[in-house]
Amino acid sequence: MPRGDVNGMESGSADQTMNFSSSSSSRMDICQVTPPNSPLPPRKKLFTSPVKSPDRFIPQREPRRWRIAYTCRYEDQTVKPSTSSSLNNREDAKEGLGASQALYQRLLRNEIMGADMPDAMEENNNQENRMAAHPGIIHSTVSVQATSNFSSSSLHTCGAAGSSSLPATPTKSAKRNVFTYSPKKQSERLLTSTSTFSLSPLSEKSCQMLRQPRKIGRKIPKVPYKVLDAPELQDDFYLNLVDWSHTNVLAVGLGTSVYLWSANNSSVTRLCDFQLDNNAVTSVSWSERGDRVAVGTNKGNIQIWDTRSQERIQTLSHHTARVGALAWNGEVLASGSRDRCINLNDLREPPVYQKRKFNGHKQEVCGLKWSPDHMYLASGGNDNRLLVWSHNAGNESTPVQTYTDHQAAVKAIAWSPHHHGLLASGGGTADRYIRFWNTLTGQALQAVDTGSQVCNLAWSKHAAELVSTHGYSQNQILLWKYPSLTQIAKLTGHTYRVLYLAMSPDGESIVTGAGDETLRFWNIFSKSRSSRERRSSLDLLNAFR
Repeated sequence: MPRGDVNGMESGSADQTMNFSSSSSSRMDICQVTPPNSPLPPRKKLFTSPVKSPDRFIPQREPRRWRIAYTCRYEDQTVKPSTSSSLNNREDAKEGLGASQALYQRLLRNEIMGADMPDAMEENNNQENRMAAHPGIIHSTVSVQATSNFSSSSLHTCGAAGSSSLPATPTKSAKRNVFTYSPKKQSERLLTSTSTFSLSPLSEKSCQMLRQPRKIGRKIPKVPYKVLDAPELQDDFYLNLVDWSHTNVLAVGLGTSVYLWSANNSSVTRLCDFQLDNNAVTSVSWSERGDRVAVGTNKGNIQIWDTRSQERIQTLSHHTARVGALAWNGEVLASGSRDRCINLNDLREPPVYQKRKFNGHKQEVCGLKWSPDHMYLASGGNDNRLLVWSHNAGNESTPVQTYTDHQAAVKAIAWSPHHHGLLASGGGTADRYIRFWNTLTGQALQAVDTGSQVCNLAWSKHAAELVSTHGYSQNQILLWKYPSLTQIAKLTGHTYRVLYLAMSPDGESIVTGAGDETLRFWNIFSKSRSSRERRSSLDLLNAFR
């Protein structure tokens, strides 16, 4: 064929190629035709090896970017209504999946990057604990990068084929303290003896991590085991309408009546009703023996009722406004009112009269709690102040400690049963903090921002843990570990502020009440530790009263 025809054919092909490349410009460089007169460029060889080399040449790989990502979403999926047992199984599955992903993350980090195994194992245990404490959405992404700017020490640590003269990075195991006693280490020969004949692709240290027993975390149910209707349960931050006795009976103030619910047989009894007096219940509190209930009213009267005979025993009329806080100390009843006064009444002295009166708050008193040794009374008010009073101070009516760090009303108060003189308090919506105080020295210890209104606090009887209930805007129940203040569990279910909190006599369960007119029972505290208090024979603080 003539050259002109060839050129014409080539030009036509080029035109067709250009027309095609105009529709897809990204392929223009691939479809271009090389003129026949121009010699073909020599093909570049990426790698060459010597001709007389006895072994084949293995090229050095270019640095790569490793990326392993996984995402598990639970909240995006539609959850069908199910029973509490299925919900618990789903939560257990989430916790197990989170722990497995944490273990895989540590294993991958060791195999690719050669991380220090003691650090990886410690980080694995810590992350498993965090996964167990915060199950739910898990968005974990492990990014392992190998770049060309690695230092020689990092290459040596990663186990790359390099010179043996490279300095090794000292690890924590190499930095030993002379005065630290530790078990005898096994020799390297014993550690690597099985790896020679092992068919596993994993290193010996990774296999040791996989064989290590996994710590079983504490499982806290995320749903209540019982829910009771509580109609006319008031949504008022300054009231205390729920209390649990040592005889396992729950007292609840609903509107103008007080009801008793037995946790043993689920029987319900109405104790009293103030509808004829045009009065309302503002606070309830059980005596330490569990045979009497003190009922505070909106008009300022306090009535003492015998639960066995269901009769009113005494009536106290020392307050001029509603009584929102009550606290028993043996036969002494402390009451706090909107009239800004705190009264101590000794019910053993006939006729009953006011024994002492504390005037320290400038606004309504909404929180009262006695210390475990019965020596001090902590009071919180709407004036944002927390006061500590001495029970054996005679006629003196001045507080021994005054704390003004809160920026809102202080209703939540709790004394620690494990640390002498440790007091916890929580602030309202404008504060949102839980603060800890050493009442022996008057020193502020710690504080944590909860992000919402703190309504109630209660210490566990078996461990150094604290439960808090919250209002705006989370309406949640939180469990804290002291003194690290790490969040162990988060419980949700109430649609209104969780204003009321009481603990069961065995210390394992709590009941919460809210403005949504429900009472919810939760199993959050573990009784794994001995319920018997371990006190030293040298501790004389609780030997005398």
